[in-house]
Amino acid sequence: MSELLFSVPVWIIAGIIAYILYAVRRHWKFEFARMEASLQHERYASRLMVDFMHALSETTGPENSANEVSNEILFNSVMHSAVRGTRAMSVCLFTVDGDLLVPACRTGLFPFLDGYPETLKNAGRADIIRALFRGKSYSTSDPVFAGIIASGHAGLINAFPLRESCIHISDAPVYPRSLLVSPVFYEGKLCGVIAIANPRHGGQFTPAELQLAEALGEQLATAIKMRQLFSVEAEKIRLDNELGLASSVQKLLLPQYIPQSHSLDISTVYRPAQKIGGDLYDVFDLGGGRIAVIVADVSGHGISAALLMAICRTNFQHIACDSISAADLLRRLNRAMLHRFTRGMFITIACAFIDTQRNTLSIARGGHERPLLLSNHIIDGGEPELEVLDTKGLAIGLARQEVFDASISEISRPYSRGDVLVFYTDGLTEAINSQGEEFGNIRLAEILRASCGKSAESINADILAELRKFTGDQPFADDLTLVTIRAI
Repeated sequence: MSELLFSVPVWIIAGIIAYILYAVRRHWKFEFARMEASLQHERYASRLMVDFMHALSETTGPENSANEVSNEILFNSVMHSAVRGTRAMSVCLFTVDGDLLVPACRTGLFPFLDGYPETLKNAGRADIIRALFRGKSYSTSDPVFAGIIASGHAGLINAFPLRESCIHISDAPVYPRSLLVSPVFYEGKLCGVIAIANPRHGGQFTPAELQLAEALGEQLATAIKMRQLFSVEAEKIRLDNELGLASSVQKLLLPQYIPQSHSLDISTVYRPAQKIGGDLYDVFDLGGGRIAVIVADVSGHGISAALLMAICRTNFQHIACDSISAADLLRRLNRAMLHRFTRGMFITIACAFIDTQRNTLSIARGGHERPLLLSNHIIDGGEPELEVLDTKGLAIGLARQEVFDASISEISRPYSRGDVLVFYTDGLTEAINSQGEEFGNIRLAEILRASCGKSAESINADILAELRKFTGDQPFADDLTLVTIRAI
């Protein structure tokens, strides 16, 4: 063997070695070039994705709140990135309408994928181009799209058989040669398809361009989700702003000042559980030393309750001057508002007429929390006398006028200096702590007895302090209204 090797001329061995070295060098040069091209494509695709996401950010800005404007920017960004990344001649973005893929946005002359309709058989070139610009809808079960949609991933199609109802036009401006299809899914449901047709070099799309098409589909799905989230957030902000405005308007409907009397100290508290409340209070000067006071609670919460509250206060001020007593006022108020109620709506209300010249008060109640009258008279045990002013009556809006009139009763009491009259809504007594216990009337009565001799404002402050100590961090589930009147 060695003799055979030594018999081969040296120049042949050198030639073989040179050829091997040349082949290895050529192979690795090709591999390095391929790797460099792949790396450049990855960099280019990454840059495209960055540009694409930057363009998508413009669709979620406040200046693009209109859905149509945002869609136009979004779709144009997709098509621009697709054309740059694949060097395609045309792109069409289809949206889903039932079982159809409808062309929503396109660039270039996007071809008919299954041939031209027979109606264009004898049409001129201009008519064919107009038809291409109008675009064509496809069924989601169309053979061109069905398999790719079912797979959930982008696909490459290089064969386009004619449909029986379609024709081949020899001088048509465009036919499909190669097609990239990337389905777009949002929350597991097909919402669109990106179709990229015919690379400019005249060949077919490459696997790298297929990856780019799939990335575009994924980014578009992400953009749709982002826009949905931004849309929800924008709607929430809009509603919060509107509720804030409505809350400001509602506060204007409450008394802006309390009628001053030399013999009465009046303090009020109003705390809605939400931005819009359904509680109501009003203090109205009837003239001749008489003052009318109401505290009411409209069923429900939100805007409907606030509107009913506004109507109630308007009617109260209109009716109060012509009413001769608290019971008469409630009967008139029910008559004025009965036709305003829808099913399930009502207003509980407590009303007092206070005569500062005669030092008397009359109380009527329509299904509301019972007012408390704390007297400066000391009873057995050294405690101030506390009376629960319990009168009968139905809530406004629950019964026919004759039934309501018959249900209303009234009690009258004299009062003296130092006496305290307290009206409140159930948002106070039904407030709960972390153990689910209610604040209750008994605690309220104990606070009133302990605050005997204080001003009306101080009494309210003591009640709120004890309420906050009782509830801790528990949010208020209902509106709270408190009106305290002290004879001085």
